[in-house]
Amino acid sequence: MYLAGADPFQGDRLGYLALSKPGLAERDRQVFDACRRHGLPLAVCMAGGYAPDVGDIVDIHEATVRQAAAHWRRAAGSPAV
Repeated sequence: MYLAGADPFQGDRLGYLALSKPGLAERDRQVFDACRRHGLPLAVCMAGGYAPDVGDIVDIHEATVRQAAAHWRRAAGSPAV
């Protein structure tokens, strides 16, 4: 289970790691790639997000969902979209 929280975002009041949106996307990519490399099943749960601009939270969660879908398509042998 991967709890893909938005809390580490630099604009989040709980964002002590101060990651940018590209930084969060890289975090997701690393998690997905590591699970694939080790043949681990993966379930993603969205969490957190207390940035003042709700659009930032939506962007972060959407990017994670898109990467998860692309990861699943690669694992299933389907072409990337």
